[in-house]
Amino acid sequence: MIRKEILKELCATPSPSGYEEKAVTLFEEKCLGILSESFGEQSDKDDDEKIYGIHRDAIGNSIVRLGRGAKKVMISAHIDEIAIQVQHIDDNGFIHFIEDGGIDRKVLLGSTVTIINRHHGDVMGVIGKTPIHVEWQGDSKDKLNKVSEMKIDCGFSSKEEAQKYVSIGDPIVVMDIPFESPDGNKIFSRGIDDKSGVWAVIEALRVLTERYKLKPEHFKDFSFYFVACVQEEVGYDGAVVAAKEINPNVSIDYDVTFATDDDNVKKEEYGDITLGKGGCIAFGPDKNVRLCHLFEDVCEQFHIPYQPFAVGNGGTNTESIKLFSQNPMTETILISIPQRNMHTQVEVCDIRDIQSIVNMTVESIEEMVSGNYKML
Repeated sequence: MIRKEILKELCATPSPSGYEEKAVTLFEEKCLGILSESFGEQSDKDDDEKIYGIHRDAIGNSIVRLGRGAKKVMISAHIDEIAIQVQHIDDNGFIHFIEDGGIDRKVLLGSTVTIINRHHGDVMGVIGKTPIHVEWQGDSKDKLNKVSEMKIDCGFSSKEEAQKYVSIGDPIVVMDIPFESPDGNKIFSRGIDDKSGVWAVIEALRVLTERYKLKPEHFKDFSFYFVACVQEEVGYDGAVVAAKEINPNVSIDYDVTFATDDDNVKKEEYGDITLGKGGCIAFGPDKNVRLCHLFEDVCEQFHIPYQPFAVGNGGTNTESIKLFSQNPMTETILISIPQRNMHTQVEVCDIRDIQSIVNMTVESIEEMVSGNYKML
């Protein structure tokens, strides 16, 4: 049974790039719950006896390990989301901000936001806009405002009042409440890029844990690493650090890609990709073609819906994992989740696509473990 509520909980938990701690903690809680339920607590065991482990590195990545074998498979997704950040408080108490990641400024005006302050908790505000009635000068009605021209109104009357609740550097997220389509298949929320991928990492851990518990000897040569990477939206920094530490034989990275079924994105440029028709196997220079073919064959064999598409080098954590792993034999693959309205607060994905990438991942790993797919 797929657990949609975990995805909603992840999406509702703020995780601006560089400020992912709350969401990372939630990820760890969900993973620890899965592992401890199957294997019990391990606090009384020596490190070399522990079947699983969880730790967080200095940059903020959370790395969950299952198994102690020499062959390493890394399954990852980035947990950070695009956001904004307090830069200046003016004399009238308005909050001015900068971008934290590639947020779409066209959809910011009129948005309700939450400023996250470590001393006073959440402070709500709204990004105000000049009333359309008085936008009379030239083409100002059609002008795209710069972020530097926007400001947040929290109801403060002065700079001194604002400084009681808001500090320079505070992260800010656009508010929304995740909700489902009437048929229950589609989820609408900010942060689906890439909380949907993080959810798939948790679900892959759940399924592999169940199989590992039933047949531990089957997996004895393998270690699996389930990683929530930070700071992807500002340069893939988390993936660089994780790749250097783990040095995987195989890296399976989840991220989102453009759905082209709403006619807002051209199929000719980004492929024929539809919500609900399966996760997407990416073919491109930084993806290992042999590994891509394994996933394709598994999907055909087990009747798992999937959509192939072509993508250039870079653009996701996959390139960084390939470049910065200390293992020269690391094979990389990018599995993408179709998404509408990317980098806005109204992103949309389909639960069935996430389920399909979990299924294809687990069955592909079975091929590795059984020896049908020989790692390099």
